[in-house]
Amino acid sequence: MNDLTIFNGTVIPMTEKGLMLAPGYLVIKDGAISRIGAGAPPSSSETTQRIDARGGVVMPGLTNAHTHLYQVLFRAVWEGLPLITWLKNVYRAAEVLQPSDFYHGSLLGCVEALKGGVTTVCEHNFLNPHPDCAKESIRAIRESGIRAVFARTIMDEGEIVPPCVTEKPADAFKSIERLIEEEKERSSQLKSTRLSFLTGPNTPPINSSPALLKEVRRFADDHAIGLSTHVAESYAVLEAVRARCAANGVVEYLERFGIPGPNAVFAHSVHLTDKDIEILSMTGTSVSHNPVSNMMLGDGVAPVIKMLAANVNVALGTDGAASNHSQDMFETMKTASLLQKVHHCDSSVIDAWTVMRMATAAGAQALGLNDVCGTLDVGKRGDVIIVDVEAVHIQPINDIFSQMVHCAKSSDVRTVVVDGNILVHDGELLSLEVPKILHNARQTQREIMNRFTSALQ
Repeated sequence: MNDLTIFNGTVIPMTEKGLMLAPGYLVIKDGAISRIGAGAPPSSSETTQRIDARGGVVMPGLTNAHTHLYQVLFRAVWEGLPLITWLKNVYRAAEVLQPSDFYHGSLLGCVEALKGGVTTVCEHNFLNPHPDCAKESIRAIRESGIRAVFARTIMDEGEIVPPCVTEKPADAFKSIERLIEEEKERSSQLKSTRLSFLTGPNTPPINSSPALLKEVRRFADDHAIGLSTHVAESYAVLEAVRARCAANGVVEYLERFGIPGPNAVFAHSVHLTDKDIEILSMTGTSVSHNPVSNMMLGDGVAPVIKMLAANVNVALGTDGAASNHSQDMFETMKTASLLQKVHHCDSSVIDAWTVMRMATAAGAQALGLNDVCGTLDVGKRGDVIIVDVEAVHIQPINDIFSQMVHCAKSSDVRTVVVDGNILVHDGELLSLEVPKILHNARQTQREIMNRFTSALQ
């Protein structure tokens, strides 16, 4: 059953700056939003399920535009390392990772995301020591009920990339085609899907050859999918593109191969030139800003204000828990806001509504889901969260938008609805056995680290 009426809450549709309906209501029928308005829902919109949102903010579910779900198994494992050194450890883990590890890690990642109000994730998949690794990640995503864009990316070279995850582009393309076909077959049987696909070069140019860059854009266009890639995350990547590729910026280099575009999302984008930002704007390329990860790895501060001024679509992501330690998008919103304020020494440089938009509508746009989610609009799918704003760390309310960004926490999420299905209610997951998932994840983590330690000896 995915018919639902949510009433009596403060509705923030994220369709227009400053708009809120207090009180307001939302009606979902057949998984899609059929009505939204102020006051009480009309009697003609009765549904079998009703949720009283009194004391809560009703808003679009958050979109995590860039993460690696399985990395919850590596929280706080490699501390205090610069990006390239950190990457060596992440990549080397592929030598001991098994398909079941991706399942158990990704499922726990989905649990954390859902409980924290995230209804859509972009899972940037880049380690595939076995073809079933991607399949097991997808299995976990399906079981969780979350909406996802699965970015099955490719590495075909690189000094720090183990042979077990280096792929010939043609072989990788075949694997991606199989994933897409399997999902088409499944969705035709179920008559719906919450899963779509991207591909891309993982981190050009340090693990992506010019041949791959040329072929991956062609493959994406032929299959009507977009691209996800790590771009200019650290200064070392910028140095590499200048030393090896005769380009002044990473985006400038990628433009040679047609990688930027309206169906591309560039994760990180920390070390950009003015020309890079101009290209992002002209091509309609989106960026996933991952402030907590960038701070933890000491990467630098992304030029978010410059990008926004150039009308670049900037979304928000957590990155994987191996470089963030959490999948908390409320923490990410607050960090995104405060980081820009302190970096520019200007408390007015970014406003709370803009940050909320980065975590909702901008994320949906970045992932090609404009018509599906990101705002509360009639016809869009019923991806909705209710955030309890009665908590002492939020009250009293003076500016609901600022307090959602700077006061609310992921633990304040009361209800999560995806596709009209109630997945979290009163803070508890309804269809997943969280104790069992936690037990399996802990056991998996111990086994991985034992294997990893043995491999180093």
